[in-house]
Amino acid sequence: MARFEENCEILESNELGRYLVARRDLARGQQILVEQPIVIGPYWDSKIRCLNCFRSSCTICRKCKRAPLCFDCTTHQETECDFYLNSGLNINFLFDHFNVVTPVRCLLLASSNRAKFDEMMSMEAHTNERRDTDIWHAHETKVVRPLLDSKAFEKMNDPSVTSELIQQICGFFDVNSFEIRGNMDDVQQVESLVRGLYTKAALMAHNCVSNTLISVDGQANLRLYTTVPVKKGEMLLYNYTRSLFGTVERRTHLKLGKYFVCTCRRCEDPTELGTHLSSVKCTGCDGGLCSYYATEDKWLCNTCTKELEKTYVNNVLSDARKDAMQCANDIHELERIITKHSKTLHPNNSILLELKQTLAGEIRNRCLMSPPSKVPEQLLERKFHLCQEMLSILRVLEPGISRLTGIALYEYNVALWDLARKKFETKVISAKELLEELSKAEGGLKESISMLLFEHPSTPEGQLTKRAMHDLKDLREEMKQVKVIVPEIQKE
Repeated sequence: MARFEENCEILESNELGRYLVARRDLARGQQILVEQPIVIGPYWDSKIRCLNCFRSSCTICRKCKRAPLCFDCTTHQETECDFYLNSGLNINFLFDHFNVVTPVRCLLLASSNRAKFDEMMSMEAHTNERRDTDIWHAHETKVVRPLLDSKAFEKMNDPSVTSELIQQICGFFDVNSFEIRGNMDDVQQVESLVRGLYTKAALMAHNCVSNTLISVDGQANLRLYTTVPVKKGEMLLYNYTRSLFGTVERRTHLKLGKYFVCTCRRCEDPTELGTHLSSVKCTGCDGGLCSYYATEDKWLCNTCTKELEKTYVNNVLSDARKDAMQCANDIHELERIITKHSKTLHPNNSILLELKQTLAGEIRNRCLMSPPSKVPEQLLERKFHLCQEMLSILRVLEPGISRLTGIALYEYNVALWDLARKKFETKVISAKELLEELSKAEGGLKESISMLLFEHPSTPEGQLTKRAMHDLKDLREEMKQVKVIVPEIQKE
């Protein structure tokens, strides 16, 4: 069990508030924290779920006669059950106002576990920044008013529950919670996305190039690992937005959800560390790339220094986003949209990357549904190069151990394997060349597995790890068969 106090130190500054640094040198892949949530609950506007396991609900608790449950669950949290039993709430209250579930659980900690309640209250809610925003008014309508109008806490002789406190608790979840995905071994839980409050993990500062990886299993255990070596005194950093978003999208996401503007090295670099996820092609020269320089508020070419009009750039990006959103998941249609917008966007632009990810997935599905002999070599080549593009970007944006890199490595090396086999069958390459390609795929699959092993077996990535291990075994068997027909190997 990773001991938080041995690995981490909590510091505080005016700019960051509380944050974590390494108490000692930490090796790549070292587990530095295992944490259980102090509260777990559904997302806002979730479908009605069982309050015990979060599967789809089909009945109610026989004791309190208010809490939604599933056929397999007969109880839920005792404190919660007693509250609903004695609150005098309408029997349909939770079905009409399911958003109150998580805030109620937080409020009940005040009496059931004061230490956890105080720990929660030490978290950042950004109450002043959230006040009078859209999310504030949404919580007022869907959480605050239903709870206060029901007078449930007054009936429990708890006058301390106020509108301000409920909004603060909603803020704790909006700002600090981590996603808990359903157990992949349980079909009913696969789509049961819930959130948990992890007070220690939430102390990590943000950076768009992180040095940590979080894995949360279907039982809500959060495990924190280093993705690269971290020296004593260095900050432990986590990316609270998506790596493959462009800078504008990342900063907007963080400003709206976390209430700060990121000024990390990647965000301050117009080229995004040379990946050009936000760049567009220059209209004034061949091969020039225009990137956004925030300090000057300009789109400037890296070759001819031409400045693009903001209206033009906004229209180009808007048209591409519109087409991407409306594009059907069809190989030919995806290729058409990618070709169309590659005339104005850098090949790595985040909009094109999203389309290419979808395209690679559609090609994978086509390959899985067709006998290997019926899959065109051209299609395998396309998937291979798409995965290659993605890997070159991920190696920069998510250095070291990375969930996305592990997945991309798997897809890339399966494509390499399939393509090499196809070329050998059509006599494009020799048996010796086939073996060389299979050896490369073997090394790539091993690297993929080494990254995905940090994922819990109950998660989608954990399931992919099992598949990758099975594929690696099959690949090695195929390599043995190829070695039999390669003369040089036989002589050795």
